[in-house]
Formats: sequence, structure tokens, C-alpha cells
Amino acid sequence: MIGYITFRLGDRNLACRLDEVREVVRLDGLDVLPGMTPPISGLLELRGNPLPVVDLRGTSLAGGRGDVLVMASGIDAMGAIVDQVIAVHDEDELVSLGERPSGLPDYVIDVLRHDGISTGRGGPVLLVHLQALLSVAV
Repeated sequence: MIGYITFRLGDRNLACRLDEVREVVRLDGLDVLPGMTPPISGLLELRGNPLPVVDLRGTSLAGGRGDVLVMASGIDAMGAIVDQVIAVHDEDELVSLGERPSGLPDYVIDVLRHDGISTGRGGPVLLVHLQALLSVAV
């Protein structure tokens, strides 16, 4: 069974597969080192270990509170800062609208809708491949 994590980036509702994310943590602060350059926005201390993070919110919102989607583990661990994680859903709570509309970026896998579940904001949910989204930000 595959689940989804829904999250907000600006005014968009996005989702990724649950198996892409190891954990979600609240962003309370970020260490920025001299000479650190994009795409890495800073380091988050996670249980005594530095975690490089990319801020997907864009430069206008960078620095504020948010949530971090932590991916992978060990030396490949990386975090993606989003505005807010909304919920974790079973695979039957989000259903495909059918065909994927043309013109969407390659990191968008599908367009989903909620099956009676509220995200806090209406409209479609873009299912993204999180690693591909990060590679665009990188």
C-alpha cells in the first residue's frame, strides 16, 4: 500500500509518495555557513547530525518557519523545506483525475483530487517526484 504526504508550497497543494520521505520535522532554525551557495540553503541539526536542506519556498519566503521533508538516510540524507505539511493520506484518499495535462513540469507525475478529505485548501493536488523537484531547485 502506497500513501501520500500532502504539503503546501505557496498557494499550491502538492503531494509526494510516502516512501520518498523518511520523516517530517518542524523548521525552527537553520545554520548558514559562510560561503554556502544555492541550492543548499543551510544545515539543520537533526539528532546531532547536520542535514543539508534546500528551501523549495523560493527566496521571498526563505528564512521563515516551515516544515522539512527529510529524505533518505546516511550520507545521502537531504531535507526539503516546504511551507507546511498538511496530512498523510492512504492511497485511496487521493485519486487521479485521469490523464496528466500537458505542459506540466517533468517532476509532476499526476494530478490528484481528494476523495472526501479536506486539505485545508481546495483545488487539485499535484503529485510530484520529490527527488526530481529537488533537482530542479538544485
